[in-house]
Amino acid sequence: MATLVSRNEFNVYESADARFEAAARKLNLEEGLYRFLKYPNKEITVYIPVMLDNGHLEVFVGYRVHHSIVRGPGKGGIRFAPNVTLDEIRALASWMTWKCAVVNIPFGGAKGGVICDPTKLSNGELERITRRYTAELIEWFGPERDVPAPDLGTNEQTMAWIMDTYSMHVRHTTTAVVTGKPIDLGGSRGRQEATGRGLLFNCDRALAKFRMQHLNTRVIIQGFGNVGSMAAKLMHNAGYKIVGVANRCRSFPVAGRKCPRAKFFFSRRKSLSPPPWKTRLLPKTHIACRHASFAKAQTVRARRWPTRSSTAKAYSSSRTFSPMPAE
Repeated sequence: MATLVSRNEFNVYESADARFEAAARKLNLEEGLYRFLKYPNKEITVYIPVMLDNGHLEVFVGYRVHHSIVRGPGKGGIRFAPNVTLDEIRALASWMTWKCAVVNIPFGGAKGGVICDPTKLSNGELERITRRYTAELIEWFGPERDVPAPDLGTNEQTMAWIMDTYSMHVRHTTTAVVTGKPIDLGGSRGRQEATGRGLLFNCDRALAKFRMQHLNTRVIIQGFGNVGSMAAKLMHNAGYKIVGVANRCRSFPVAGRKCPRAKFFFSRRKSLSPPPWKTRLLPKTHIACRHASFAKAQTVRARRWPTRSSTAKAYSSSRTFSPMPAE
């Protein structure tokens, strides 16, 4: 049985490499093929000068890694986050190679990212970053070369900017250069829910294996972006008890019956801030979560929901959003 040996499990590239080593030993992979698959096909670093809204010129660092294009064009998302590293992009690109191969999709593995904080940038600044990033990589993008997709900190609007920029450079509309674009521009129905729905399918399989029931299963969602929020909504509708949500900054409880309201509230904020309907503490009740580290779990006290009247009062005093309509 192959064992995992990683000097630093919290370095995503070393972690991915350790798992590749274990799989290669288990498969008795030929030495030359092992070396060929171990390293990326190419790594591209771009420096993106962008004029911010305040008139200051800032240079952002972006990456695109092609791990393998043997089975077809590179396929992988683009993430915008302040903690993006080249090691992380390498690991994610290699995982895209393995995922596409396992399910027999004719794509290779790729991944990209830009070091920036989308929560602190305006839409105009994000558009300028995206379009310049695309222009710098124009010779590597294309339906037959590399097909980006949304990821952490990016969405269908980002893909629309990439598609438009690429189309302007090649002098004709090329919708196939990205996936995850708006439906009006040729996107696929159900794409936004797809990853969260996949999480639901996996949980359903796990419950069947352990002979558990949806109504008796409590769930905490770690990460509340597109995937986490959609998974929470779908699992709530399927009968799971959503008892808490969290991201890398905060965590707090969500009563299962109020999950749709939580999604409505979070969709109008760029970070998880305490919603107005959550006020009083419950003693000796905790939710454990930690971004990318379960070994060092951060414990956060869970809070109890107020009465209907206090909830209504909190909503009436807020002018930043309207109540979630009943489903």
